[in-house]
Amino acid sequence: MSEGKFEAVIFDVDGLIVDSEALYCETFSETLGDYGAAMSREDYTVCVGHPVADNCVYAVDRYKLDTKPEAFNKVWMGRFEVAISDPERVVLMPGFIGLLEGLRKQTLKLGIASSTERPRMEKTLRNGLLTRLNDIQDLNEIFGAILSGSDVKQVKPDPEIYLKAAKGMGVKPVKCVVFEDSEAGVRSAKAAGMTAVAVPNFFTSHQDHSMADKIVESLEEIRVEPGGIRMVGG
Repeated sequence: MSEGKFEAVIFDVDGLIVDSEALYCETFSETLGDYGAAMSREDYTVCVGHPVADNCVYAVDRYKLDTKPEAFNKVWMGRFEVAISDPERVVLMPGFIGLLEGLRKQTLKLGIASSTERPRMEKTLRNGLLTRLNDIQDLNEIFGAILSGSDVKQVKPDPEIYLKAAKGMGVKPVKCVVFEDSEAGVRSAKAAGMTAVAVPNFFTSHQDHSMADKIVESLEEIRVEPGGIRMVGG
């Protein structure tokens, strides 16, 4: 993958920059426990990539909970907000810092495109990423476009969020490379006419990433060199 081919790199957030899916799973499980239900990490994988509200409907129906989806949502997201407020609990995905440092030395523009609502996305990034970067105080110092689910009418796999990110950076979609962990994200990037690199994790490894231009096991496999972006072993 030649740097000359690309002008911008766009990242998803949950499960790609930060291991927040683990926190979603943990707090979802704890909330189920309030109602006498239980699940495994494997059980939660069916929820990944879906809106929180939809997962609350799923929880109430699947586990026959004596509550309403809205009530489950309030308790679950209350727990999740507490979790992401603690930087020690918001863990970065392996290889992201090294990749970010390499990209910042190049001329590539950087962007964010997450389906998560803006307040939650920004809190996750502040506590998970900014606390690990001594020289940066604001996300806008790194990223030329920061798009969330609050900024679009249609979330992934619709291409709207990636098209808006490219427009915000003044880059043509064909000149963008996207890093995604989910099938919906890969489909969104490809529908936008971009190059997609899939980086599946525990919670998304069962999904279909076959539309991606490249599939790697970890961001640690990505190398940024003067001549471009290289996949180790790929």
